[in-house]
Amino acid sequence: MKSVIEQVFSEAHHRLCAWHLLRNATSNIGKPKFTRMFRDCMLGDYEVRTFQKKWFEMVEKFGVTDKRWVQDMYERRHSWATSHIREKFFARFRTTSRCEGLHAVISRYVKSRYSYTEFLRHFHRCLMFVRAKEVEADFECAKGDPVMTTNLKQLERSAADNYTRAIFYLFVPILDRACAMRVVDSEDNGSYFIHTISRYDTPGKDWRVVATSDTREVRCTCMRMECFGVPCEHIIAVLVLNNVHVISRSLILPRWTKDAKLVAVQSMGVIWDSVQLTQHWCLMDWYQKVCKIACHSTEKFQFARDIAVLMLKHFENEDAGDTSFSPEGPPTEGGRAPVRNPLRRNTKGNGAHGGKKTQRCRLCREVGYNRTTCPDRRTMESSNAVTDGMDSMDTDMLYDNLSSDLYATAEISSFQCSNSDTQDGFANSDFAGTNTFWPVMSLAN
Repeated sequence: MKSVIEQVFSEAHHRLCAWHLLRNATSNIGKPKFTRMFRDCMLGDYEVRTFQKKWFEMVEKFGVTDKRWVQDMYERRHSWATSHIREKFFARFRTTSRCEGLHAVISRYVKSRYSYTEFLRHFHRCLMFVRAKEVEADFECAKGDPVMTTNLKQLERSAADNYTRAIFYLFVPILDRACAMRVVDSEDNGSYFIHTISRYDTPGKDWRVVATSDTREVRCTCMRMECFGVPCEHIIAVLVLNNVHVISRSLILPRWTKDAKLVAVQSMGVIWDSVQLTQHWCLMDWYQKVCKIACHSTEKFQFARDIAVLMLKHFENEDAGDTSFSPEGPPTEGGRAPVRNPLRRNTKGNGAHGGKKTQRCRLCREVGYNRTTCPDRRTMESSNAVTDGMDSMDTDMLYDNLSSDLYATAEISSFQCSNSDTQDGFANSDFAGTNTFWPVMSLAN
């Protein structure tokens, strides 16, 4: 898998699953204390030199220097040690639990005994569940404001205005830890400053933050911003030092913001179902509040009514020239449009074979009539009534009279079969070689 990932995703960094590494450490070494120290080396946010020191102390303490698995893990440390992959963006993923968790969700809806049609039906139910959770999260981000709980309320407010609700709750503890950070030294290098940050009551552990004079570009040696996409407490300490009240856009990863989907919609030219549903619910919530306030006052009611009517006419005029506008209203739950009968289309014929066969009357064989509306219907019915009233003898007499009249008006010609005809295909005939005259009927004009 690693070789294929390097070929297809050349810029991606392959990281090993932390859970599987801990299980392998237990099975290969079999010492619980070694597993705990190995976990500390793997997940600890250390500098590279600190990681090297802790690793060799662990190997020497447990006497596993000659273990092949330990040697192999050290050679592959760039694929699992946090100290060596801090500058890579992993969005805090350390294990394959996200993929396995998705498998667990799907397994609640899809079973191995299902047929193909049953699988599609139940898998669609699973997708509706996932989309409903996504819509619920989007609605929570758009509705209301979270309560400010930290001492850095202005920075906290800026984060609440930009981040989604889930990322904001991950950022709040960082603001709390930033209150324990202090800037012990600042060095001016002209175009940028180098700040040394330390934690209160923790001497000997420092971080360096490089920032421009306007604090629009900030980087820290811990590289958590590059790894997770959220400013660390050391960067927050520098922002507090410079009396910054709003988090710079360079410190906000677009994928963690509330407008991430809107940017994707504008770039792709499509509308996601969850975005449309969220916008519908937000409008419903806001207009419910407007109705609750406006109904208590005649002036407010008339003002809200006039604005609503004006907006409605404006939108209807815009949508009148838009053929893609759907008058069915908002989509149903799950983001799917209501199922309706397909539009009927005119047939385009069958190419060279033409279109449908022309319908003719079954009595007179003319176009434009049928058996009920035919003008010759009474004549046909009277003749049929006369024929139906005859017995079998009268019918035979009628056919004999018709035959005699037919032959009386016919011109009789002769067909002569000569001896030459025996060579043209009549050699095996009974009349080969004879002069025979056959009457041929041709109706007179």
